[in-house]
Amino acid sequence: MLVPQLINDPFGDPGVYLELKHRREAFLLDMGDLSPLSPRKLLKVSHGFISHAHMDHFIGFDHFLRICLGRDQDISLFGPPGFMAHVESKFGAYTWNLVENYTNRLRFAVTEVGESYRKSARYECGRSFRRENYKEKKQGPGCLVDRDDLFVQGVLLDHQVPSLAVSVAEKQHLHIKKNVLDAMNLPVGPWLTELKKGLLRNDPDDMEITVRGKKSDPATPKVRLSLGYLRDSVVGVSPGKKIAYVADALYSEENRRKIVELASGATVLIIEAPFLQEDRERAFQKYHLTAAQAGSLAREAGAGHLTVFHFSPMYRSREEELVREAREAFRHPG
Repeated sequence: MLVPQLINDPFGDPGVYLELKHRREAFLLDMGDLSPLSPRKLLKVSHGFISHAHMDHFIGFDHFLRICLGRDQDISLFGPPGFMAHVESKFGAYTWNLVENYTNRLRFAVTEVGESYRKSARYECGRSFRRENYKEKKQGPGCLVDRDDLFVQGVLLDHQVPSLAVSVAEKQHLHIKKNVLDAMNLPVGPWLTELKKGLLRNDPDDMEITVRGKKSDPATPKVRLSLGYLRDSVVGVSPGKKIAYVADALYSEENRRKIVELASGATVLIIEAPFLQEDRERAFQKYHLTAAQAGSLAREAGAGHLTVFHFSPMYRSREEELVREAREAFRHPG
């Protein structure tokens, strides 16, 4: 299950903590001020998707790196053109002469996404975060991550600099029918994770899943049940959630088309709304959206729910107006 949470209030630094509850994992969508997140939450993060390297979207990387040092973690980062150099500048700001003594292995896989290319490299703490395994290929935005459980799509938007917008979509949502488990006298446990993984991989129905004993008597011998039988008995299947995230973009025809396509059918569209429509000229000059434009994009994309954020501080006492304008445009054609 995908559970998105704004890291800061709508006037604070942009960023979403996207929890993947089915895997005890999380994604970060932008890395502004991360101080509201506990170290426990940050240590769940496996992927970060950075829209662009303006300070309010990327300053939290230092905090994130500090929390992760000394841990065994593999973290994947994605960003727009120039992103690899920005990450390397962060690493290069510190002295790493003692990290070869660390027994833990903290590794970053960094991917820079251009309109017609992707650059990737790895950086390991024990090697002083030097660039390694550099690769470049002719492949622009599109599918950034494709796993058994979900996929991540990306597009580059015009914010005077390229700004990466993403959608994270579950391939399907699997939930366990606890009442059926109880009726079958089966315990909860790691076997349920294996069951879900097998279903998401489309493993054969006759593949066997090992259940460690009965619920009422854990000392009983292991039970082996087929994937197909368990799917039909204890698993409910429903369409997966889709979370779309759009930060910092000019309202233009090209951006509109890209946003609507990216967010099409999203369960939740989280989109910036810095300005009121009465200040649309100012929004245009600053390459940002208005609340009304954000709402209309959500409506056109057929999003189920709209969350707006990244409000300009000039509206500090008018937050309700921004929210109301976005909601009205979302519900009713202009």
